[in-house]
Amino acid sequence: MQKIHPMVLHLLQDIPYVSFPNLPKEGEKAIAMMLTHLDNAPTGSEACLHISSVLTPLEGGYQEPPGEDMRLAVEKGEIHPYPKGDFCIASGSYQFIQLHIEAQAGILAKQLEEILSDGPSVIYLRILKESVLELIVQLLFKP
Repeated sequence: MQKIHPMVLHLLQDIPYVSFPNLPKEGEKAIAMMLTHLDNAPTGSEACLHISSVLTPLEGGYQEPPGEDMRLAVEKGEIHPYPKGDFCIASGSYQFIQLHIEAQAGILAKQLEEILSDGPSVIYLRILKESVLELIVQLLFKP
């Protein structure tokens, strides 16, 4: 596999998520749940899994597309008016990788296992629905 060089991402505020009910305990099944949720969600939605380095889901949830208040805050460089969530990606600095892979649960799980084999301590998998046919897959982690 090609060596991946992460970038550094500085989150200035928490990103909250509403928890999925009945989150599967197996990583591939949790990823499949995320993808199914996003298939049925409007463009601009996202889903997130907080996972261990062996793909065990610790928590997972979703966020609806941003509204007009959020768009205006981003344009002005202000703190985003996120609603409260059940869990969040905490503000701070993370290693960041944007993955260019086919978003199928089995393929994604296999690639994540290879990338995470060094065992980072905090790992978030974000999948954003950019359009009806396009998903963006991101990994945020702390070594």
